[in-house]
This record gives sequence, C-alpha cells and structure tokens, in this order.
Amino acid sequence: MATIVLHKETGKFYALVGTGYSFFKDSRPSFFGGAIAPHKEEGETKCAAISDEEGTISWVQTSEIKVVEIDEMKIEDILRPYL
Repeated sequence: MATIVLHKETGKFYALVGTGYSFFKDSRPSFFGGAIAPHKEEGETKCAAISDEEGTISWVQTSEIKVVEIDEMKIEDILRPYL
C-alpha cells in the first residue's frame, strides 16, 4: 500500500514511509531559584519519514506535508462516501 504525500514548501511528491510522535519534558535548576524554581521546557514533535525517487529517507514535520494518494486513489475519492 503506497501513500503519496506532497511537500507543501517545495511542491515535490514523496512516498510516505512512516510516522513518529515524541513528547519531551525537561527541567534544570535556575540560576537564582535553583531547584525550587527550575527552568522547564516541554513540547511535542510530530514527524513523518518520506522517501524520494532515489530511496533517500528524510524526516519532516507532519504539518509540512499533505496526503495526496493512497494506493493510486486520490484521497478525496476515498473519503467522498463519508462526507
């Protein structure tokens, strides 16, 4: 099953290889407050592995791509019965 995606910034098409999700949370003692008032940082990353025509895999943010086709069927044709 091939999923084709469009990279919005470049307009280039890629094959979707897989996706990944990561959540991180970190804290370190602050200069003035030490461990009582630490610096905190947290966030999430949603990435997709995509492949070009040469088989080179790249990781991109999922917000940078759009699904165009799944198994040679346009995504709008697949979803039309459910809309």
